[in-house]
Amino acid sequence: MFPRRAVLCFVLALALCPAAPAGAEPLSQEAMAVHVLDRLSFGPYPGEIERVRAMGWQVYVEEQLAPEKMALPRALTDRLAALPTQSMDTVALFRAYGPKPPGGPRKTPTLDEINQAKEKAAVIQNEAAEARLWRAILSPRQLEELLVGFWCNHFNVPASKGLAHLWVGSFEREAVRPHVLGRFEDMLLAATRHPAMLIHLENWLSASPESPAGKALQRPLAELHARELLSSHTMGADAKPKAQDVQSLALILAGWTVGSPRTPQDGGGFTFDERRHDMRDKPFLGQTVKGQGVAEGVEALKLLAARPETARSLAGKLARFFVADAPPRELEERLAKAWLDSGGDLRVVLGALFASPEFADARFAGTKFKNPERWLVSVARAASRPVVETRSLAEHLEWLDMPLYDAPGTSGFRDAQEAWLTAEGLLKRLNLAVQAGQGGLPCWSPGTWRALEPLDAQTLAAVMGRTPSPDTAQALRDAAPDLKAGVFLGSPEAQRH
Repeated sequence: MFPRRAVLCFVLALALCPAAPAGAEPLSQEAMAVHVLDRLSFGPYPGEIERVRAMGWQVYVEEQLAPEKMALPRALTDRLAALPTQSMDTVALFRAYGPKPPGGPRKTPTLDEINQAKEKAAVIQNEAAEARLWRAILSPRQLEELLVGFWCNHFNVPASKGLAHLWVGSFEREAVRPHVLGRFEDMLLAATRHPAMLIHLENWLSASPESPAGKALQRPLAELHARELLSSHTMGADAKPKAQDVQSLALILAGWTVGSPRTPQDGGGFTFDERRHDMRDKPFLGQTVKGQGVAEGVEALKLLAARPETARSLAGKLARFFVADAPPRELEERLAKAWLDSGGDLRVVLGALFASPEFADARFAGTKFKNPERWLVSVARAASRPVVETRSLAEHLEWLDMPLYDAPGTSGFRDAQEAWLTAEGLLKRLNLAVQAGQGGLPCWSPGTWRALEPLDAQTLAAVMGRTPSPDTAQALRDAAPDLKAGVFLGSPEAQRH
């Protein structure tokens, strides 16, 4: 059981914002090494703070902004190669794990056949979660991994929706990962046309009422995808798009569906069905999109990506992720300008963010509350012992109410303290902290019951670059020897970044 005194201290400390200077105060060079590892990675591993201090934190940032120059370690590539579905594209996954037509005269599969197909396909989500965690723990490209999670959350496709469970991994690999340090416009197009998204937001069945296919349907046009594109995917969840723009975008995207290739622009499971589309010109965001088939959608997405509202919304979201839950308005405005000036070049925008005085401001250091994934991976990285498997870590995240690839809603999990700092969530986290502190996480010794050596609280604090507060120091003194590491891992110092 977690020590009662420690629970009371930590609940109070976590519920209140950490003390901060009244005015802007830049972090020292030594403190910045810890800060950039807190914000640009899942947390330091042994010796990394010293490495960053030696090279200079600015060099570390430059290194992280150019992940293509860093080789992946053999330990990681071997782990990924051992997950068969990670090398399968969207089409191959559907052919191997998608629903099969029933045999004989039946036109629809039975319930048993549907459940058997889903059970067989569960390996896809499991292996995607394992791969995500292997990368988070072992990859030197830490910023890239954080950005993959950020943008997958932004373009959330829950595995529990329709056939999306087949493609959560391929959506990440094909639509998100190649573009996290590229142009937002390219990521928006890749995410919008991916079969996982087309099915999730119901565009794959949409047809213009004036199209040959639509004329035969009672309610042919689906507007959900268009509405989300105009709000949460680009201009912000608070955007209130005009009904005319929603309908126009739905008409522009009519015919974007899934299936075998029909045109040279098709591929990866995406196809454009011209029988569901009408070729009339369409008014959109104060402009006229000429009727030209699938190219209409490409033009509309470019218009959306270049909107000032999109720049402000997504610059603010990045500032909240990397700086503070409530970042300064001046920072958001500068990042929005960098977005517009660079044409949505995410590497440029992030470079401006990390070079900003707000990023190095002591007022914001250590103020963000780690979500369950970030906290659990930071423990695994700091523990200084080999991780043997990651499936159990994915199961821990489900228990902590953060199942990978199955976030609720359109915009995924919220990146704010109040989303995760709940009584039930904190109690679960503290109990898992004790288990980890005693060396009892299954990821270190799967399938064994042997007693493991407990972690050392002082070593963990040094690896993470943390100095325990007076309350935490007292809780550590009061704790039994085998609980000290758990007390530290459950403390505010280990749960903030």
